[in-house]
Amino acid sequence: MANIQIPIRYYKDYPGGYDYGYETLTLEFAECAFLLVDIDGRSPNPTTKNFIAPALQAARDSGMLVNYVHNDLRLVADPGNIVGEIWGKTKGGDGGNGIASWARQEYKPEYLDYVAPREGERNFPKWIWSGFHDTFLDQHLRSYGIRTLFVVGYSRRACLHYTCAEAVGRNYRVILLRDCSNAPGTIEMPDTLDDSLPEGGWINRITLRNFEHLIGYTTTAEEFIAACQQVGEEKVA
Repeated sequence: MANIQIPIRYYKDYPGGYDYGYETLTLEFAECAFLLVDIDGRSPNPTTKNFIAPALQAARDSGMLVNYVHNDLRLVADPGNIVGEIWGKTKGGDGGNGIASWARQEYKPEYLDYVAPREGERNFPKWIWSGFHDTFLDQHLRSYGIRTLFVVGYSRRACLHYTCAEAVGRNYRVILLRDCSNAPGTIEMPDTLDDSLPEGGWINRITLRNFEHLIGYTTTAEEFIAACQQVGEEKVA
């Protein structure tokens, strides 16, 4: 059975540690899947184009199982829904009244051409945050014997975070492609920006550090692509 060798990073939080750890994991390729979280939208996005798209192509070329999750806000478009109430206040500034606009009958997520789902790649609707909560993603992955998820998408402080956290709770190993998510300074509250930090701000810094300490490992698009290419070469040999 083919293996994939992937360099990983994590954060050591113990006396004598308090620093990043680096290793290379050898994993059974057939037990790995590539998961894209909330990458829908037609607006140009440098991270999606320059990092997510090449990583996705590498996953496809290697034969890795590919899955998507996306928001379908119709799932929480009910009067009195607390998610709608909170988002109406924190996102819409309308006191929660905007929930009515989510209830439109026709909805289909749209994607930039270079990251659009292909035929046979499952795309699961979710109710805003976790891609596992009240969806069939878990059953689908277990049907293929998946144990490790390579995850990309948006955002590290919301849907991507909650999806990865719940994946670990369901006993999946999660490896986040850290440059295939929020670029430095993006998805940041303006008063948290800090150009002196490599993550662009302390919100991004905290969410990434918390991920690498409590939830899973990280790698980069370049390292993932190289690992997938090695798998492909071994299959041909």
